[in-house]
Amino acid sequence: MIRLPVTKRKIFHSPGFRFNSSSSFIRNSFIEYFVKNHGHKQVKSSSVVPLYDPTVPFVNAGMNQFKGVLLGKVVPPYARVVNSQKCVRVGGKHNDLDVVGTDGYHHTFFEMLGSWSFGDYYKKEACKMAWDLLLGPYRLKPENLVVTYFQGCAAIGLVEDKECRDIWKAIGVPESRLKSLGAKENFWEMGVSGPCGPCTEIHYINPDGSLTEIWNLVFINFIREEDGRVKGMGRSNIDTGMGLERMAKILQGVPSNYDTDLFKPIITAIEKNSKGVASYGGSFDNSSELDCAYRRLADHARMISVCLADGVFPASSLNLKQIMRKSFKISTDVFRNPRLLSILYNQVAETLGSTYPELVAKEAEAKLIIEHEEQAYSKMKAGLTKKMKELVQKYPEVEALNDVELPSFTLGYIEFKDAMSKHPTNLIPGQLVFKLYDTHGFQEDLLKRIAELNKMKIDQKGFWELLTKHKSRHKTAYKEQINNKSYQFAQNIAVLKEKGYKSTNDSPKYEYELINNQVEFKPLKTKLIGILNEDLTFIDMLDPCENRPYYLVTQDTNFYCEEGGQSADDGMIYINDNVALQVDSVFKIQGFVFHKGYFAIGRGTRFVKCNNVVQLEVNTERRLKLMKNHTAVHLLNAAMKRVLPNSVVCPIGSSVTENGLSLSLVVYGEKLSHGKILEAQNLIRKSIQSNAPVTTRIVDSVELSKEDSVVTIPGEIYPEVGLRLVTAGSPLLSKELCCGTHVPAAGLIEELSIVAVKGAGSHTPTIYALTGEDVLKARELFCRAQKLEQVIELVDPERRKEEVANIKSSLTELCGSKGAPYGEYAECLKLMDTFQKRELNNNDMALHTIAVTEVNDAVSEAVQSGRKFAVHFLRCSYLMQSTGVQKVLETQHALPTLVLGCAGGVIVAGASVPPDMTSEVFSAKSWLSCIVPVFQADLMPPRQDMSPNTYSEMTATKVSLINCEQLVQDAMRIAIKFAQSHIKEKSRHHPETKNVQVNP
Repeated sequence: MIRLPVTKRKIFHSPGFRFNSSSSFIRNSFIEYFVKNHGHKQVKSSSVVPLYDPTVPFVNAGMNQFKGVLLGKVVPPYARVVNSQKCVRVGGKHNDLDVVGTDGYHHTFFEMLGSWSFGDYYKKEACKMAWDLLLGPYRLKPENLVVTYFQGCAAIGLVEDKECRDIWKAIGVPESRLKSLGAKENFWEMGVSGPCGPCTEIHYINPDGSLTEIWNLVFINFIREEDGRVKGMGRSNIDTGMGLERMAKILQGVPSNYDTDLFKPIITAIEKNSKGVASYGGSFDNSSELDCAYRRLADHARMISVCLADGVFPASSLNLKQIMRKSFKISTDVFRNPRLLSILYNQVAETLGSTYPELVAKEAEAKLIIEHEEQAYSKMKAGLTKKMKELVQKYPEVEALNDVELPSFTLGYIEFKDAMSKHPTNLIPGQLVFKLYDTHGFQEDLLKRIAELNKMKIDQKGFWELLTKHKSRHKTAYKEQINNKSYQFAQNIAVLKEKGYKSTNDSPKYEYELINNQVEFKPLKTKLIGILNEDLTFIDMLDPCENRPYYLVTQDTNFYCEEGGQSADDGMIYINDNVALQVDSVFKIQGFVFHKGYFAIGRGTRFVKCNNVVQLEVNTERRLKLMKNHTAVHLLNAAMKRVLPNSVVCPIGSSVTENGLSLSLVVYGEKLSHGKILEAQNLIRKSIQSNAPVTTRIVDSVELSKEDSVVTIPGEIYPEVGLRLVTAGSPLLSKELCCGTHVPAAGLIEELSIVAVKGAGSHTPTIYALTGEDVLKARELFCRAQKLEQVIELVDPERRKEEVANIKSSLTELCGSKGAPYGEYAECLKLMDTFQKRELNNNDMALHTIAVTEVNDAVSEAVQSGRKFAVHFLRCSYLMQSTGVQKVLETQHALPTLVLGCAGGVIVAGASVPPDMTSEVFSAKSWLSCIVPVFQADLMPPRQDMSPNTYSEMTATKVSLINCEQLVQDAMRIAIKFAQSHIKEKSRHHPETKNVQVNP
C-alpha cells in the first residue's frame, strides 16, 4: 500500500451504502465490463504453480501466465484479454508472509483483476477504460481518487511521460489530483532485463488522507538490455492489475480487508469452531495477539485451500508445508481445535468456489492431504520438544526460536553454528544458506531470523544463484561442473558463441522411423564445432589417443542427454573411417550438448578437426529400452491413480534406465497394497495388449492452459515454448508433459512386470518394474525354479544349492535389490526358500526344536506372570540359518508374540497376534511396523494363508554385527512400548505391564 498525504482535511465517505458491493459483484463487473463493453476475451486463472518460471515459488502476479507473450516467445492467445488471477506471495522478492495478520491488507493469497492488450490499444484507451469503470459500475467519486504517472528518470534515460499526463487531463482529472513520481513508484520491470515500461497508478483517498493503490496500468513499450540500457520495443502492450481485496474493502466501506465478505465468513467459522476463545475484535494493536491469529489463520486457510486445489503438494513444496504447520500451530495452541483447517476449507470453497470450481472439485483430495499433514504435525511436535531443550542448553540464543517447528531444525542449526565457527565473518555464505534451505527445509523467514539472532547477514545473491541453478540443472551436467569446472565450461561456451553458435540443435534425438512395427534410428551427419581435452582446454585440431577422455560438441545431435529422469544415450561419433569416439556420457550446459568418451583409433588418418563433418550413431538397443521404460513409467503413473481412486497420488520422481524403471509417489489416503499393485500391473498389460497409441504434440504455455488433466511433476520448471505433451490412449489414458523419448504405441513395450516396491504401505512408496526382454528373462528364471521343484528330491544337495544360488543371483541382477519383492518375483523367491527349508540337516532340526522351545518358554512365563504379550530375542538364532529362524516365527501363540533373531548377520523378525486380541490400532502388521524403521527394512507381502492382522513378517535385512545388539535392544524397547499402549485390554492386577526382554 502506498501512503502519501494529499490533503490536510479529512474526507468522509462510505461507498458501501450505494449499491451491491459484494466481492462477486466487483469481480464479475470487472470481467463483464471488459468483455461486453470493450471486446476482451476472458481467460481462466492459471494455476498458482509456476510451471515456467524458476525465479518464484508461486504465481505472484497477474502477468505470470503471459510472461512468454511479453518476452516475445509465445504468440498472444487474443489481442485483448481479461481475467481474475489467483496469486500467492510467500517467498522471493515479493514475500508478504511475515507481516500477514499484523495489518489489514497484506496477504499470502489474493486475487488480481487484470486487463491486457497485446499490440492492440494503448495508453489513451487503457486510461479511459479504467476511469469509466471506476466512476461507472463501481460508482467512485473522482474527488476521492488520485492518479500518479512517471516523471522520468535520468539514470534510465527516459523523460517525463507527458503523453500519459495529458491523457488524464483530457479525461477530466484535475491537476490537483495528478502527481508525477519516479521510477521506483511508476516504472515497471519484469526483471533485471527484459520488457519494461512506465506505469500510471490510480489511488483511493482514505478517510485519514492517506492513499491506497487500487489499480496499476503498465505501458510495456521498452526492453532493458543486459547491460542496463533501455530501448524501445517493436510492439506496445498493456498490463493492468487491480487487487480485488483492496477494492472490496473500499467499496464495502469497512476498516480492513479482513472485514470484507472475502474474509468475514472464514473468521466467523473460526469463532464457531474454537473452544473457549473470545470473538474477533478487529484490533491492530501490538497487544492484540488473538485478533492477529484470527487474521493470520483466515489468510492462510485461503492460501492453503487454493494451493491444494491447484495440485500443490506439501511433499514437494516447503513453502506450503511450512504455512500448513503454522496454521496447525495456531489452530491447536490458540483456537484449541487441531482440525480447524479442514473445516475452514469448506468455507473457502463456499466463498470462492463459484469463481474457481477446482476448490469444489478437489475438496475430498485436499482434505485427505490436510488430515495427513495434521497427523504428521502432531507426531513431529511431540518429538521436537526434547530436542529443542537440548539445543537451548548448547546454544542459549535458540530460546528466541522456540516457536520454530521443523523436524530437522536442531541438526540444521548445529551444522550452521559449526560451519560459521570455522569462518570468522558476519556474512553467511550462499552455499551454506542454500544447504540449510535445501537439505534442512529452512525457509527464508527462518533464515532471516537466524541471521539477525547471530548478528549476521545473508549472502542473498549467492543463495539465489545456487537456487536457480538447482532448479534448472540435471545430474550429469552438475557432476561435470563440480571441482571448479563450471568456469572452464563457461569459457568454452563463450568461445562457441563467439564463433556464432547459440546452442546445440538436439531435436533429432526424437526422430525415428517405424518400419514393419520396428523402431529404427538413422545416423546423423553434422558439423563438429568444439573439441575439449580432459583438462577442458578448447582445441581446433587433435591427434587423439585412446586412454584419455575427450568432449566433442556438434552443431546437431541425435543423442539424448540425461533429463526428465531418463538416462543418457551412448553410442559412437565417427570422425572418419579410422577414428571414432565411443560416447559413454552426454550432458547439456547452457544449451550446448557435450559428448564425453574415449577414442577408438584404427590405421590411417588420425586427425580430428573442428568443422569436419562427423556421423553420430546412438546405441539403438539401449535407446529402444529407454523408450519402452519411459512410456511404461507414464502408464504406471496413470494405473496407480486408477487403482487408488479414493487417494491423492502425486508423482515426485522417476528413473528410466536400460535396466528398468522406477516411480516414486506421495500417496495420501488409502495406501498401496499387494492387490492394488497387481491390479495396476494388469491395467498396464491390457494397455500393452491393445497397442494403445502414444502421441507427442508440441504446445506452448498458452495452448497448454486449454488442456485438462495434464500431469506435471511438482517443482519441475518447464519451458514456455516447445513443451512436449505425451498422450497414451485408452484403455489407460495418460497425459504428461515430458522431454523424454517414447515408443509410438504401447504394444512395443511388449510386457511389464512389477518386481519390487519400497515402502508399499508408507506415505512415499517407490515402485520398480521391468519391461520387454527383461521380463521374458525373468520369467525364464521363474520357470527354472518351477522345474527344479519338480525334481527337487532327485537332485544332489550340493547341486541343488548351486542352482538355487545361480537363480537368485541372476534374479537380483535383473530385478535389483531395492524394495520388497513383489508379484512373480516374490513368488519365485518364496518357492526357492522352501527348497532351502528342505535342506535342514539333523543339526538344523535340533536347533529348530531348541528355538521353538525357547519361544514357548518365554510365552509361558508371560502367561504365568499375568502379562499380556511377549517380546523375545531368539538366543540360539546365532547358530541357525535365517530360513530356520523364519520357520520359528510362523508359530502361533496364546499371547501376542514378537520374535527377533540374528542369523549370519541377517536380522529377521515376525509377530503373531491371536484373532480375538486384534483391534483397529493393534495387529501383527501394526506391531511389527513400529520396529521396521530401526533396521531400515520393509514388511513382507501378506501370505495368502494368513491375515496380516494375525501374522506379519519383516524382510530379512543385513546388519553389521557390531551394531546388531544395539539395534535389537532399540527395537525391543519400541515393540514393548507399542504393545503397552495399544493392546485393548490391560490386567487390573498388573497396571504396570512388564515383559521379557532378553539381550542378544
